[in-house]
Amino acid sequence: MKALAGRAASVLAASGLLGVLEAGDRRGDRLRVLAYHRVDEPEAEPDLDPGLLSATPRDFEAQMELLARRYRPISLADLIDALDTGRPLPPRAVLVTFDDGYRDFAERAWPILARVGVPAVLFVSTAFPDADTAGGAAAGGFWWDRLHATLARTREKAVDVGGVGRLPLGDARERREAHRRIRARVKAMEHDAAMGWLDGLLAPLADLPPVHRVLGWDALRKLAGEGVAVCAHGHRHALMTRLDDAALAEDLATSKRRIEQGLGEAAPPPVLAYPASACDERVRRAVRSAGYRLAFGGLRGIDSLPPAEDYEVMRLPVQRYATALFRAQLRPSVAWAGRMVLGR
Repeated sequence: MKALAGRAASVLAASGLLGVLEAGDRRGDRLRVLAYHRVDEPEAEPDLDPGLLSATPRDFEAQMELLARRYRPISLADLIDALDTGRPLPPRAVLVTFDDGYRDFAERAWPILARVGVPAVLFVSTAFPDADTAGGAAAGGFWWDRLHATLARTREKAVDVGGVGRLPLGDARERREAHRRIRARVKAMEHDAAMGWLDGLLAPLADLPPVHRVLGWDALRKLAGEGVAVCAHGHRHALMTRLDDAALAEDLATSKRRIEQGLGEAAPPPVLAYPASACDERVRRAVRSAGYRLAFGGLRGIDSLPPAEDYEVMRLPVQRYATALFRAQLRPSVAWAGRMVLGR
């Protein structure tokens, strides 16, 4: 499917039609929000889940140069001002966001963004900065990276997964499938129960060093001082739909407070991106009650301005696309088709 879409996008780009569509788009009531995770070379961090790699530095640079030439990159402050005043955004407005706060944002992505002049929002799960030195449950890094690294390193030929069965680990394909099935089980459980279950599953498989690759508060303050809007991505990166009301309220309050304390005067207005895009009406009400101005999540696509829902602003997840496919998904009809095919 992805290969077919890439070929179709290449044909559109070569024909000049994409350029015509871009030049003719003068509406100020559309909001494109790109959602990245990591920008790095595929072999640079073998212990990290490769599924979170959104682009190589070379591809990311090409994407940002495209945005600077053909679109109007805006900042989070620009978006909030438009929402507060009712003023339209410039035609072809696009906001670039990153989730999770991996170190490669500062090392790889931000130098490119700063050079090209594209603002960025960085969403950080606030339990993780400096956890590698301070200790605690987040010291080992994100659970999906620990899962990937353990399956890649183990010498076991299979793993028994309760409720799933015995999963073979004989080759790379089998390990990817095991990762997919274990990940799905984790996401179906309440957060604390899921983390305890996963720790018990992984411990016998390999003696794994921490895979913590998240920016610390000093680095985040430096980025904020350089113009990056550093915002909340929950506290523990728990799926908020899997938290009860009390745990949800605590997670939202803690992440908001940690951002304000960690950044001081450089903290932007309270804005959230839902971990793994998981939200529903109950979660949106809790986010509103917790004092957040805006939340990005759930739905895939290009949003209107004002958004249909301030607490579920649509985003376009970026994967390792060829430039033509990246360019095509910025068109409303392509973004809509992607949502129909891929769902939320």
